[in-house]
Amino acid sequence: MWEYVQYLNAELLDLKLWGEGCRLYQIRQMGDDEICLIQTDDNWQVFYTERGAVQQLLFEFTDEAEACEFMYREIKTIKHPHLVGLFPTDDDAEQFCQVLTQLQIQFSHDPQGRVRVYDQDIFTVERHFGCQLPLRKWLSVPERIHVTLARLRKFDPYNRYTQITTNPPIGSEAKLSALEAQHGIKLPEVYRTFLLEVCNGGNWERLGHYWSAEEVMANNSVELWNQPLPEFLAKLKAAKSGDWLKNAENRQYPGLLRIVDWDNPVRDLFLTQEGYEVEIQGDWIRFCEFSPEQWLKDFLDDIQYGLSPIEGLLAFLRSGELIRDYPYLHTVNVARLLAETIGLNIEPELTNEQVKMSDEIDYKINQWRIENMGKMRYNFGFNAEQAEVRTQRILERLEYLKKII
Repeated sequence: MWEYVQYLNAELLDLKLWGEGCRLYQIRQMGDDEICLIQTDDNWQVFYTERGAVQQLLFEFTDEAEACEFMYREIKTIKHPHLVGLFPTDDDAEQFCQVLTQLQIQFSHDPQGRVRVYDQDIFTVERHFGCQLPLRKWLSVPERIHVTLARLRKFDPYNRYTQITTNPPIGSEAKLSALEAQHGIKLPEVYRTFLLEVCNGGNWERLGHYWSAEEVMANNSVELWNQPLPEFLAKLKAAKSGDWLKNAENRQYPGLLRIVDWDNPVRDLFLTQEGYEVEIQGDWIRFCEFSPEQWLKDFLDDIQYGLSPIEGLLAFLRSGELIRDYPYLHTVNVARLLAETIGLNIEPELTNEQVKMSDEIDYKINQWRIENMGKMRYNFGFNAEQAEVRTQRILERLEYLKKII
């Protein structure tokens, strides 16, 4: 997007640097051990500060665009560290670093348990963990499921996950063991972890309705559950094959535990006694090849699927394309994300509709638009007359909001 910008002003420079993961700079204000761009009465100055005082004047310009271009080049010569982990134990830090290595992210790790990544890699870490950084302890998969669900509930731009409901986890080994003894059904260990630490069932929209432990007991046959797998599934298990096979239209096989509602529109889902997953979709069935230890991780990946449009919009908002295209995108879908991006405090329980209908939030969003779009006609080659009409409409709405606030 930025290759089309013909005139880079201070506000656009700030957004451009932010979207590229830069942090060691200040625009229009003094910083501490940072490169700063300051406007004076006659010119623009770029200088380096230490402890809040000017240490070195790097350059001086009369033209704003030239100052911004120089500032951008200076900032991009620096690696910008982001603290993503602050761990009390080496084991926690090591697990975190292993994930960063798998994500092919460059990082540094010091003896004090501080882990840092650089530049735009911060956005990859945010997207992968879906929670506020820095991490101060290693999150187990159940804990990561909780933070992912919390993020989905807060940022749901397409209203795809509005129906997510979760029952509290059972939390009591004694209660779950008593249920198993009462019904004669011993649950797979990985599923017991799910019920004890994640939640006791719930509705997951795209994934369907997962039964509670009580519903699992009521909707499964102890006789079928304690039988061996049918021969064709046993062969698939031995071969570790994830291929789909033609299903004989059975909805329940021996040796399988059903864990989702019968009316699940997406899939019929079962577990074996070892915790492997068997999935039936219409006329097809497959035995999933991942190990039982990965079941919760696979479940987490399914939930994180919903984060991709959210992270895509957040990336769009910080990329600078917002400045060019936002006149066409002021919708309920991006209201909450936009508010979050420009630093407005949004209560997690507010819905997208409530955010959109808030006069105060709408006023602040429009105010931010005008401040950052002041020179858009010159930046992006918009038709000047159309741009003027759009700007005038924004101003009129602002005046109206000022009167009613």
